[in-house]
Amino acid sequence: MLNLFRSLRTSSRRSTQERRQHPRHACAVKAYYLVQGAWYRGSIRNISEGGVYIRSIRERQFPEGEAILMLVELRVLRDQMRGRIIRAGSDGIAVAFDTLEPGY
Repeated sequence: MLNLFRSLRTSSRRSTQERRQHPRHACAVKAYYLVQGAWYRGSIRNISEGGVYIRSIRERQFPEGEAILMLVELRVLRDQMRGRIIRAGSDGIAVAFDTLEPGY
């Protein structure tokens, strides 16, 4: 999970108005995600050490707290991330990673 984050990290300064625990980094990575037993396609629009925001191809409404599995490919890097939906809107979903692996 953090391999993807590390490969997308750019140098940016944290805003004084930013209240998130981890700073976000803009990106555009195609992703497939599994929610409630069905696969969907979307694009990760930003990523942090704590989670991602996925813009959906189509409008989808998922309940908060629902488990999600994401598969992403970035050049030769393939990564799998697990998390929980923390917010769902008309254009995408915010996901918090379940756990950070030790040593990363």
